[in-house]
Amino acid sequence: MKRLVAVSLFALALFAAGAATAQTEKWKQEKVTALSAELVSSVSGLQTAFQQSNQAQDPMMQETVAQILDSLGLLEFEAIHLNAMLKSGAGLTGTLPAYRRLQELHSELMGYSGQVAITAFLSPPLTKAKATLTKLAAYYPPAP
Repeated sequence: MKRLVAVSLFALALFAAGAATAQTEKWKQEKVTALSAELVSSVSGLQTAFQQSNQAQDPMMQETVAQILDSLGLLEFEAIHLNAMLKSGAGLTGTLPAYRRLQELHSELMGYSGQVAITAFLSPPLTKAKATLTKLAAYYPPAP
């Protein structure tokens, strides 16, 4: 019973956190494009940096490292993709799926924080990426 209550409270907290980052700003193409460029800058090269780290060379962590590398690559690709769409004039509707995927990928990566020492060099860029995603949230509707 206590577990159900804890899970329910956690789900409610996640919902409230999502609602707090709901669309609050009118769409501004230039501003959103600039924020997406900031996001690209914060995640650029993370996959290579992690791949070259000592932690990535640990044979006991091969599967986890592969999953993190995949997620980091997808995060960078999706950030570049979002920025390219915005630069080409795609608006809110056209870029919403990419924005939501970026939120999912960031959450997925933060889930590895207990398995690897993400704090070493991945945490600052991922924190910056989350701050930028939070700024972008002002221009996008919340996930259903």
